[in-house]
Amino acid sequence: MPRAVLTFWIGCVLLLGGCETTVDPTIGSDQAFSLYGVLQPEADTQWVRVYPIEDALTPTPPTPLDATLTSTALETGQTQTWRDSIVQESSGDHAHVYWFPFQVEHGRTYRLAATGPHGTAQVDVDVPARADLVVQSPQISYTGVTLPVLVNNTVPHLLGVEVEYFFQYDFAASAGSEPPLLRVTESYDGTQRRTDAGWVIPIALTVDFLTLRQRLDNADLWNPRHGLVMVNMTLRLTVANEEWDPPNGTFDADVLVQPGTMSNVDNGFGFIGSGYRLDNTWTPDIETLVAAGWTDPSTL
Repeated sequence: MPRAVLTFWIGCVLLLGGCETTVDPTIGSDQAFSLYGVLQPEADTQWVRVYPIEDALTPTPPTPLDATLTSTALETGQTQTWRDSIVQESSGDHAHVYWFPFQVEHGRTYRLAATGPHGTAQVDVDVPARADLVVQSPQISYTGVTLPVLVNNTVPHLLGVEVEYFFQYDFAASAGSEPPLLRVTESYDGTQRRTDAGWVIPIALTVDFLTLRQRLDNADLWNPRHGLVMVNMTLRLTVANEEWDPPNGTFDADVLVQPGTMSNVDNGFGFIGSGYRLDNTWTPDIETLVAAGWTDPSTL
Protein backbone atom coordinates (compact mmCIF):
# COMPACT_ATOMS: atom_id res chain seq x y z
CA MET A 1 0.00 0.00 0.00
CA PRO A 2 1.61 3.32 -1.04
CA ARG A 3 2.09 5.89 1.71
CA ALA A 4 -0.24 8.24 -0.16
CA VAL A 5 -3.00 5.65 0.27
CA LEU A 6 -2.34 5.52 3.99
CA THR A 7 -2.71 9.29 4.18
CA PHE A 8 -5.97 8.98 2.26
CA TRP A 9 -7.89 6.68 4.53
CA ILE A 10 -6.52 7.95 7.85
CA GLY A 11 -7.62 11.39 6.66
CA CYS A 12 -11.03 9.97 5.78
CA VAL A 13 -11.72 8.66 9.24
CA LEU A 14 -10.78 11.96 10.81
CA LEU A 15 -12.52 14.19 8.32
CA LEU A 16 -15.05 11.80 6.75
CA GLY A 17 -14.81 13.46 3.40
CA GLY A 18 -12.80 15.87 1.33
CA CYS A 19 -9.91 13.42 0.87
CA GLU A 20 -7.41 14.15 -1.88
CA THR A 21 -4.40 12.05 -2.76
CA THR A 22 -2.70 10.14 -5.52
CA VAL A 23 -2.73 6.35 -5.37
CA ASP A 24 -0.21 4.38 -7.42
CA PRO A 25 -1.28 1.13 -9.08
CA THR A 26 -0.03 -2.10 -7.51
CA ILE A 27 2.16 -3.99 -9.94
CA GLY A 28 2.75 -7.72 -10.19
CA SER A 29 -0.73 -8.72 -9.00
CA ASP A 30 -3.69 -10.60 -10.46
CA GLN A 31 -6.20 -8.67 -8.35
CA ALA A 32 -8.98 -6.73 -10.08
CA PHE A 33 -9.03 -3.18 -8.62
CA SER A 34 -8.01 -1.03 -5.67
CA LEU A 35 -10.91 0.68 -3.87
CA TYR A 36 -10.78 3.48 -1.31
CA GLY A 37 -13.57 5.40 0.38
CA VAL A 38 -15.86 5.98 3.34
CA LEU A 39 -19.63 5.49 3.30
CA GLN A 40 -21.23 8.33 5.23
CA PRO A 41 -24.86 8.09 6.40
CA GLU A 42 -25.05 11.88 6.88
CA ALA A 43 -23.99 12.63 3.29
CA ASP A 44 -26.45 12.85 0.38
CA THR A 45 -23.83 11.55 -2.09
CA GLN A 46 -21.33 8.70 -1.69
CA TRP A 47 -17.86 8.63 -3.26
CA VAL A 48 -15.36 5.83 -3.88
CA ARG A 49 -12.04 5.96 -5.70
CA VAL A 50 -11.34 3.09 -8.08
CA TYR A 51 -7.82 2.39 -9.35
CA PRO A 52 -6.82 -0.13 -12.01
CA ILE A 53 -4.11 -2.62 -11.10
CA GLU A 54 -1.55 -2.62 -13.88
CA ASP A 55 1.81 -4.18 -14.67
CA ALA A 56 3.63 -0.85 -14.82
CA LEU A 57 3.56 2.35 -12.82
CA THR A 58 2.09 4.72 -15.38
CA PRO A 59 -0.07 7.82 -14.89
CA THR A 60 -3.82 7.26 -15.09
CA PRO A 61 -5.05 8.72 -18.40
CA PRO A 62 -8.06 11.10 -18.36
CA THR A 63 -10.25 8.55 -20.13
CA PRO A 64 -13.18 6.41 -18.89
CA LEU A 65 -12.19 3.42 -16.76
CA ASP A 66 -13.24 -0.02 -17.96
CA ALA A 67 -15.01 -0.77 -14.70
CA THR A 68 -18.57 -0.80 -13.38
CA LEU A 69 -19.11 -0.02 -9.70
CA THR A 70 -22.32 -1.08 -7.98
CA SER A 71 -23.59 -0.94 -4.42
CA THR A 72 -26.20 -3.32 -3.02
CA ALA A 73 -28.01 -3.00 0.29
CA LEU A 74 -27.87 -6.61 1.46
CA GLU A 75 -30.98 -6.29 3.65
CA THR A 76 -33.20 -5.07 0.79
CA GLY A 77 -31.41 -6.17 -2.37
CA GLN A 78 -31.60 -2.63 -3.79
CA THR A 79 -28.72 -2.03 -6.22
CA GLN A 80 -27.34 1.17 -7.71
CA THR A 81 -24.83 1.57 -10.52
CA TRP A 82 -22.45 4.39 -9.72
CA ARG A 83 -21.18 7.06 -12.11
CA ASP A 84 -17.55 7.51 -13.05
CA SER A 85 -15.90 10.91 -12.91
CA ILE A 86 -12.32 11.88 -13.63
CA VAL A 87 -10.63 14.30 -11.24
CA GLN A 88 -7.23 15.91 -11.52
CA GLU A 89 -5.09 15.91 -8.39
CA SER A 90 -2.95 18.85 -7.29
CA SER A 91 0.03 16.80 -8.58
CA GLY A 92 -1.48 16.84 -12.07
CA ASP A 93 -2.31 13.12 -12.03
CA HIS A 94 -5.81 11.88 -12.77
CA ALA A 95 -8.03 9.58 -10.71
CA HIS A 96 -11.42 7.92 -11.10
CA VAL A 97 -13.97 8.87 -8.47
CA TYR A 98 -17.20 6.90 -8.68
CA TRP A 99 -20.24 8.49 -7.08
CA PHE A 100 -23.97 8.12 -6.63
CA PRO A 101 -26.51 10.50 -5.03
CA PHE A 102 -28.01 8.50 -2.16
CA GLN A 103 -27.77 8.17 1.60
CA VAL A 104 -26.58 4.94 3.15
CA GLU A 105 -28.70 3.95 6.14
CA HIS A 106 -27.57 3.39 9.70
CA GLY A 107 -27.37 -0.26 10.67
CA ARG A 108 -27.36 -1.63 7.11
CA THR A 109 -24.67 -3.52 5.18
CA TYR A 110 -23.69 -2.49 1.64
CA ARG A 111 -21.76 -4.59 -0.86
CA LEU A 112 -19.62 -2.54 -3.23
CA ALA A 113 -18.39 -4.37 -6.33
CA ALA A 114 -16.09 -3.08 -9.06
CA THR A 115 -16.22 -5.29 -12.16
CA GLY A 116 -13.92 -5.15 -15.16
CA PRO A 117 -12.00 -7.32 -17.62
CA HIS A 118 -9.93 -8.96 -14.87
CA GLY A 119 -12.79 -9.83 -12.56
CA THR A 120 -14.60 -8.26 -9.62
CA ALA A 121 -13.20 -6.63 -6.49
CA GLN A 122 -15.79 -6.30 -3.75
CA VAL A 123 -16.24 -5.42 -0.10
CA ASP A 124 -19.12 -5.59 2.39
CA VAL A 125 -19.37 -2.48 4.56
CA ASP A 126 -21.42 -2.23 7.76
CA VAL A 127 -22.78 1.25 8.50
CA PRO A 128 -22.74 1.98 12.26
CA ALA A 129 -26.02 2.47 14.12
CA ARG A 130 -27.20 5.99 14.84
CA ALA A 131 -26.06 7.45 18.17
CA ASP A 132 -26.19 10.80 19.93
CA LEU A 133 -24.05 12.50 22.55
CA VAL A 134 -25.91 12.81 25.86
CA VAL A 135 -24.35 14.82 28.69
CA GLN A 136 -24.66 13.01 32.03
CA SER A 137 -24.82 14.33 35.59
CA PRO A 138 -21.47 15.63 36.87
CA GLN A 139 -19.42 13.52 39.26
CA ILE A 140 -17.97 15.67 42.02
CA SER A 141 -15.40 14.31 44.46
CA TYR A 142 -12.40 15.49 46.47
CA THR A 143 -10.25 14.96 43.34
CA GLY A 144 -12.34 17.29 41.20
CA VAL A 145 -15.25 17.32 38.76
CA THR A 146 -15.76 14.84 35.95
CA LEU A 147 -18.48 15.39 33.35
CA PRO A 148 -19.36 12.09 31.59
CA VAL A 149 -20.89 12.11 28.11
CA LEU A 150 -22.69 9.04 26.79
CA VAL A 151 -22.66 7.86 23.18
CA ASN A 152 -26.12 6.37 23.57
CA ASN A 153 -26.00 3.35 21.27
CA THR A 154 -23.82 0.32 20.67
CA VAL A 155 -21.31 1.39 18.01
CA PRO A 156 -17.98 -0.28 17.20
CA HIS A 157 -15.37 2.47 17.45
CA LEU A 158 -14.89 6.11 18.48
CA LEU A 159 -12.03 8.00 16.84
CA GLY A 160 -10.73 11.56 16.97
CA VAL A 161 -12.35 12.26 20.34
CA GLU A 162 -11.68 15.86 21.40
CA VAL A 163 -13.10 18.58 23.63
CA GLU A 164 -12.94 22.25 22.64
CA TYR A 165 -13.21 24.91 25.34
CA PHE A 166 -14.34 28.42 24.42
CA PHE A 167 -13.65 30.80 27.30
CA GLN A 168 -12.87 34.32 28.45
CA TYR A 169 -9.59 34.65 30.32
CA ASP A 170 -9.32 38.35 31.28
CA PHE A 171 -11.22 41.58 31.63
CA ALA A 172 -11.73 43.89 28.67
CA ALA A 173 -8.57 45.84 27.94
CA SER A 174 -10.49 49.12 27.95
CA ALA A 175 -14.02 50.33 28.44
CA GLY A 176 -16.23 49.32 25.53
CA SER A 177 -13.83 46.73 24.12
CA GLU A 178 -14.54 43.02 23.93
CA PRO A 179 -12.93 40.74 26.54
CA PRO A 180 -10.25 38.38 25.19
CA LEU A 181 -11.53 34.92 24.24
CA LEU A 182 -9.76 31.68 23.41
CA ARG A 183 -10.64 28.33 21.86
CA VAL A 184 -8.47 25.46 23.05
CA THR A 185 -8.85 21.78 22.12
CA GLU A 186 -7.91 18.85 24.36
CA SER A 187 -7.60 15.31 23.00
CA TYR A 188 -9.71 12.62 24.68
CA ASP A 189 -8.73 9.77 22.37
CA GLY A 190 -8.40 6.57 24.37
CA THR A 191 -10.31 7.82 27.43
CA GLN A 192 -13.65 6.35 26.30
CA ARG A 193 -14.91 3.20 27.99
CA ARG A 194 -17.56 0.79 26.77
CA THR A 195 -20.67 0.22 28.92
CA ASP A 196 -23.97 -1.62 28.43
CA ALA A 197 -25.60 1.69 27.46
CA GLY A 198 -22.86 2.70 25.01
CA TRP A 199 -19.51 4.44 25.15
CA VAL A 200 -18.80 6.94 27.96
CA ILE A 201 -16.30 9.79 27.61
CA PRO A 202 -15.29 11.11 31.07
CA ILE A 203 -14.45 14.79 30.58
CA ALA A 204 -12.10 15.86 33.38
CA LEU A 205 -13.44 19.37 33.90
CA THR A 206 -11.15 20.21 36.83
CA VAL A 207 -8.02 18.76 35.24
CA ASP A 208 -8.68 20.65 32.01
CA PHE A 209 -9.23 23.88 33.93
CA LEU A 210 -5.87 23.46 35.67
CA THR A 211 -4.18 22.68 32.34
CA LEU A 212 -5.62 25.79 30.68
CA ARG A 213 -4.69 27.96 33.66
CA GLN A 214 -1.11 26.70 33.55
CA ARG A 215 -0.83 27.40 29.83
CA LEU A 216 -2.07 30.95 30.35
CA ASP A 217 0.33 31.41 33.24
CA ASN A 218 3.24 30.18 31.11
CA ALA A 219 2.26 32.73 28.46
CA ASP A 220 1.94 35.55 31.05
CA LEU A 221 -1.80 35.79 30.32
CA TRP A 222 -3.19 34.44 33.58
CA ASN A 223 -5.18 36.95 35.64
CA PRO A 224 -6.12 35.36 38.99
CA ARG A 225 -8.63 38.16 39.69
CA HIS A 226 -10.59 37.09 36.62
CA GLY A 227 -9.92 33.37 36.26
CA LEU A 228 -11.58 31.49 33.41
CA VAL A 229 -15.17 32.15 32.36
CA MET A 230 -16.54 29.42 30.10
CA VAL A 231 -18.65 30.47 27.14
CA ASN A 232 -19.28 26.88 26.03
CA MET A 233 -17.59 23.55 25.40
CA THR A 234 -17.86 21.17 22.44
CA LEU A 235 -17.30 17.42 22.28
CA ARG A 236 -16.45 16.07 18.81
CA LEU A 237 -15.73 12.54 17.64
CA THR A 238 -16.07 10.10 14.76
CA VAL A 239 -18.19 6.95 15.00
CA ALA A 240 -16.56 4.26 12.84
CA ASN A 241 -17.44 0.74 11.80
CA GLU A 242 -15.74 -2.44 13.00
CA GLU A 243 -13.15 -2.50 10.21
CA TRP A 244 -11.59 0.72 11.48
CA ASP A 245 -9.39 -1.34 13.78
CA PRO A 246 -5.67 -0.85 13.13
CA PRO A 247 -3.14 -3.42 14.42
CA ASN A 248 -2.52 -2.95 18.16
CA GLY A 249 -5.16 -0.21 18.15
CA THR A 250 -2.71 2.38 16.79
CA PHE A 251 -2.59 4.27 13.48
CA ASP A 252 1.13 3.58 13.03
CA ALA A 253 2.24 4.65 9.55
CA ASP A 254 5.19 2.23 9.54
CA VAL A 255 2.78 -0.67 10.17
CA LEU A 256 -0.20 0.40 8.09
CA VAL A 257 1.87 1.15 4.99
CA GLN A 258 2.66 -2.55 4.61
CA PRO A 259 0.71 -4.26 1.78
CA GLY A 260 -2.46 -5.98 2.92
CA THR A 261 -2.52 -4.36 6.36
CA MET A 262 -6.03 -3.22 7.30
CA SER A 263 -7.34 -4.06 3.82
CA ASN A 264 -10.91 -5.34 3.50
CA VAL A 265 -11.34 -5.69 -0.29
CA ASP A 266 -11.80 -9.20 -1.73
CA ASN A 267 -9.96 -9.88 -5.02
CA GLY A 268 -8.44 -6.43 -4.81
CA PHE A 269 -6.63 -3.95 -2.61
CA GLY A 270 -7.67 -0.97 -0.54
CA PHE A 271 -10.05 -0.10 2.25
CA ILE A 272 -13.65 1.09 2.39
CA GLY A 273 -14.99 2.00 5.79
CA SER A 274 -18.05 3.74 7.13
CA GLY A 275 -18.62 6.36 9.75
CA TYR A 276 -20.03 9.72 10.71
CA ARG A 277 -19.21 12.72 12.87
CA LEU A 278 -20.91 13.60 16.15
CA ASP A 279 -20.65 16.85 18.08
CA ASN A 280 -22.44 18.54 20.94
CA THR A 281 -21.97 22.09 22.25
CA TRP A 282 -23.22 23.13 25.68
CA THR A 283 -22.39 25.14 28.81
CA PRO A 284 -22.41 23.27 32.13
CA ASP A 285 -24.45 24.78 34.96
CA ILE A 286 -22.62 27.37 37.03
CA GLU A 287 -22.50 25.18 40.17
CA THR A 288 -20.61 22.48 38.25
CA LEU A 289 -18.22 25.00 36.73
CA VAL A 290 -17.42 26.70 40.04
CA ALA A 291 -16.81 23.31 41.68
CA ALA A 292 -14.31 22.58 38.89
CA GLY A 293 -12.46 25.87 39.40
CA TRP A 294 -14.06 28.01 36.72
CA THR A 295 -15.24 31.54 37.49
CA ASP A 296 -18.85 32.57 38.06
CA PRO A 297 -19.19 35.61 35.73
CA SER A 298 -21.74 37.20 38.07
CA THR A 299 -18.95 37.72 40.63
CA LEU A 300 -16.78 39.82 38.29
